[in-house]
Amino acid sequence: MKKIIKMILIGIETAVLFIVVGGLTTAITKNIYSDILIEKFKNKAIYDEEASTDLLKVYVVPGEEERPTMERVGMTYYPGNAGDILISLTSEIEIPFIHDFVSFFAGGHAGLVLGDYEDEPDKVDTMYTIESSGLNDDLNLADTYTKAWWPNYKYPVIGLRVHMTEEERTRVVARGLALAGDPYNYSFLFDVDNKSYCSDLVAKAFESIDVNLNKDSFTTSIYDLLVSGETYITYYHYFDNNGVEYVYYLDSK
Repeated sequence: MKKIIKMILIGIETAVLFIVVGGLTTAITKNIYSDILIEKFKNKAIYDEEASTDLLKVYVVPGEEERPTMERVGMTYYPGNAGDILISLTSEIEIPFIHDFVSFFAGGHAGLVLGDYEDEPDKVDTMYTIESSGLNDDLNLADTYTKAWWPNYKYPVIGLRVHMTEEERTRVVARGLALAGDPYNYSFLFDVDNKSYCSDLVAKAFESIDVNLNKDSFTTSIYDLLVSGETYITYYHYFDNNGVEYVYYLDSK
């Protein structure tokens, strides 16, 4: 009996070790690939001296997007357009160690830009997103928010886009809106049909057009949205240590 118990314990230890090593390897790979994608995007950029100031540096990545990748109001750049994804790879949890752990393995936050969704013009416009956050003081339900907070976010913000038709874009936005009211899924694994977390909500919206943003079929991390192979970067924004703002955006026709 003792031998059987020992073998079972060894089996459990081996399985746990396999999961830990596999998870760490996957996380490292996604982090490295994310950095490569971001640097490739930035390296294509051309400095826009006319649009820049001492506190705002603007870079344009040559492109021919059908829809603008951002909206400029005064000196503020609002990222994304209808059906675009906004993400941050850095967690908002400021607890030491936990902050770095969550940022490395899961990332920060994600939202789906609703944009000019004509079916419900009173509910959304170009400045709205659908987001699910577990850090709110209220009921932590997925809801529509103004995206005005994204340009001032203290951590880097990345805009992503999926190649799709206008009809597909409408379906993605409609699915995102249908998820409003979902309770936040703190387990990240169970009851996924009735609850959502931020990157999961985005992935569900794109499932409506058969686009898979979670290729490893485990929990959908923020990194999954970036490295899925289905998305491409259209926007990158951050502040340096001196408070200087940097904006990179993919140009449109």
